Amino acid sequence: MLKKPKVSIIIVKYKSEEYLSKCLSSIGNSGDYEIIIVDNDKENVGYGAGCNRGAGKAKGKYLFFLNPDTEVFPGAIETLVKFIANNQDVGIVAPILLNEKKVPYPIQITRKLTPLSALVSFSFLNKLFPQNPISKNYWFADWDKRKIQEANMIPGTALMISKELFNKIGGFDENFFLFFEETDLCRRVKQTGGKIFINPNAKIIHYWGKSTLKSPKTKQIFCRSRYYYFRKYWGFIPALLVESFLRGSEWLAEKI
Repeated sequence: MLKKPKVSIIIVKYKSEEYLSKCLSSIGNSGDYEIIIVDNDKENVGYGAGCNRGAGKAKGKYLFFLNPDTEVFPGAIETLVKFIANNQDVGIVAPILLNEKKVPYPIQITRKLTPLSALVSFSFLNKLFPQNPISKNYWFADWDKRKIQEANMIPGTALMISKELFNKIGGFDENFFLFFEETDLCRRVKQTGGKIFINPNAKIIHYWGKSTLKSPKTKQIFCRSRYYYFRKYWGFIPALLVESFLRGSEWLAEKI
């Protein structure tokens, strides 16, 4: 009888062969895990749906969703497994993300996304008043990146969650084709009482944007996902108002 792996590493790829090869090489083959690659080149079902397909095949106790445009530091996966296994209140744990120069990205944690935080933090208001308290609170850029930090939301670049919890909350909402799916996932994990952390003892290089859908429709997809997120949690009218304001502010910001 074959032993089940402890971790299922799930990578959704879309036209990212060059970076995927580097990613797989960095993972190696000595850990207690399996690697599941979901090929969205064949049928691009979206990131969340691709993750769900991978999770459906997973045999591991823990799921580690990983973008292909990443390189994993030695011991990073094991560090995340130990952390989530030894802390029962942890719903999601993520590594710290570094750029190509191995420097942490400044924004990796955000606070709760609400209509108010979106109206200020995503609009020309943030450009005009970058030190406003709403944006500073939401973006949370000044956390000590040497210490384990609890978060409301972390990037979907690399995150670990138990398969049991992932199944309990129904996985990723596939209505998000791309963008905001991790925001939604984190929100639902927190609704179960699960806590979310970034553990900087686990490090990953992220070649930001290299695995993102390359298409002129990307902005449309982003706006559609943003609108859906606010409609899902606040209803049609607030979502429409937020989206209308933000689309208008994008035009205004270009003129400022």
